[in-house]
Amino acid sequence: MTTSQIIVILGGLALTIFIAWYFWFAPKAQTRAAVSESGAQEVAVTVKGGYTPDVIVVQKGRPVRLTFTRHESSACSEKVLFPDFNQNALLPEGEQVTLEFTPDKAGEFGFQCQMGMLRGKLIVE
Repeated sequence: MTTSQIIVILGGLALTIFIAWYFWFAPKAQTRAAVSESGAQEVAVTVKGGYTPDVIVVQKGRPVRLTFTRHESSACSEKVLFPDFNQNALLPEGEQVTLEFTPDKAGEFGFQCQMGMLRGKLIVE
């Protein structure tokens, strides 16, 4: 093998490792829910090609109020599901929809669209 071939192979491997880390292993930013005057933990979530924010941190035993606003017409994002809390909501395009529940157990719980393509995580501390 020539030196240039070795450099190209090593560069390709380095790029492959970086891409795998970026998409699957890089830590994601977390959004801590703000506590309102009513005592509920509130977060506004935008739905457009995914959930923003997609990692939400809340406290156990305190009401959570998530307000979803859907900015796309994809059929996949029409509904959000919180299976561990038996909660779901239809998300009409351009409208704000509020989902309220009180998490009674600590841990990491996934939420997703009805097809499982858009995903997020609720961390209850």
